[in-house]
Amino acid sequence: GKSPMKITSDFKTQDLVAEAAAWRLASLLLERPRPEWKNEILQLCSEVTDGKLSSCARRADQETEEIYHRLFGPGGSVSPREVSYCGFEDPGRLMAELASFYQAFSFQPRREEPIDHISVEAGFAGYLFLKEAYAQMRQDSESVEITKKARERFTDEHIGRCARGMIHRLGDIPPYLGDVLSWLADPPQPL
Repeated sequence: GKSPMKITSDFKTQDLVAEAAAWRLASLLLERPRPEWKNEILQLCSEVTDGKLSSCARRADQETEEIYHRLFGPGGSVSPREVSYCGFEDPGRLMAELASFYQAFSFQPRREEPIDHISVEAGFAGYLFLKEAYAQMRQDSESVEITKKARERFTDEHIGRCARGMIHRLGDIPPYLGDVLSWLADPPQPL
């Protein structure tokens, strides 16, 4: 049969793939609702084991494009862009740092949003979980380590800051969105 090492590695890979799906779902929940948006959410729900996120997704059918624009659009009540929460840091430097993160891992988001939009950043975290799962499958421990370190730094320094900034500014927001943001501000740590 399989070696114990290989079985452990398979479980680890499955966990990473489930994490990737969870982050992709969080990313999707913070995108502008498009016609196929709700179907994508439902599909991902079947792969996501995180109870809090699944419950957010089930409540997402309250979301409309109008609500999205009122909250996150230009002149909306909350900016979904990290650049709005970088204090005295140079916004150009932040954008350059994000671009170099994405480039280093060949991440090309299909998006209409700027690269510091919280949904793009969450999508990148999900992408890194997939990259890590792939490296794990190939038993390439160096790539696993590099990807994991980058992901932890990115979620901590970028996504966490943006999500916490948004939470502080939230007034009247659909509860599921508040829950997605609190999940992003303090995501469950993978084992």
